[in-house]
Amino acid sequence: MTAKTGVVLITGATGNTGSGIAGALLAKGYKVRALVRDAAKAGELKKNGVELVVGDLEKPETLTSALFEGVTKAYLCTWNGPTGYQQSKNFLDAVKRAGVRPHIVRLSAFGAPESRIIVDLRKTEADLKASGLPWTILQPTFFMQNIMMTSSTVKDQGAIYWDWADGKAGIIDVRDIVDAAVAVLTSEVDKFEGKSFVLTGPTSVGFADVARTLSKVIGKDVRYVAVPHDAAKQSVVGMGIPQWIADGYAELSAGFARGFADRTTDHVQRLTGHAPRSFEHFARDFKAVWGG
Repeated sequence: MTAKTGVVLITGATGNTGSGIAGALLAKGYKVRALVRDAAKAGELKKNGVELVVGDLEKPETLTSALFEGVTKAYLCTWNGPTGYQQSKNFLDAVKRAGVRPHIVRLSAFGAPESRIIVDLRKTEADLKASGLPWTILQPTFFMQNIMMTSSTVKDQGAIYWDWADGKAGIIDVRDIVDAAVAVLTSEVDKFEGKSFVLTGPTSVGFADVARTLSKVIGKDVRYVAVPHDAAKQSVVGMGIPQWIADGYAELSAGFARGFADRTTDHVQRLTGHAPRSFEHFARDFKAVWGG
């Protein structure tokens, strides 16, 4: 059975990648089911034709066999918090209890191995590989959309504050992650089975490059100011981000600063048939965010 004659299940369907994947699949004529914790907050998905099932990855008793009925492929996305690993484990256990064998497309990440976020994601990958289920793993690098967080300081001060020093990475547009996931979810079941893909943009980019590109795109001088990891971490905590996650992000940034992800791959091209979007492409599409 192919995914188009069955159901594609999405976790994290209200998030950055999940919402885009749901929309793309619906546009292609696929049946889409989303696991959501609060149906009231997923009204747009339901309006667009997504079947909603209320459940919680942290509450195994809510992951009933009905969730997996007719499912041939599943997009598994968990949060980057301290219970992310348990969420993934609960999902895989529920799949086994339901007695189904969907091809699971796991959203993971490519980052420094010392980050607690990456440690947990690698454990989820190992569990998936050992599960006996069909799988494909996507490991994107740093999201270009994260740079939208600099909008206020770019507007007010013409500056970007970040803790990468002179480090660079093959940063990626979330839209390319969506395209890659959709390509796998709509492919023949075994085409990408048992493979992992590191997803990057077309070039390795540092924040000095980001500042120069934004200056060009919005017509305003933007400078990059490198800050210490501890200062960046305290800023994130001040925004209300839990300490565990803030520590994990700081550990990721330390890896980016030393050039851990200073590389690119052709995996977006291989999966989607199109080249990944450049940061300038991204910045032009969203220049209004920075006042352009």
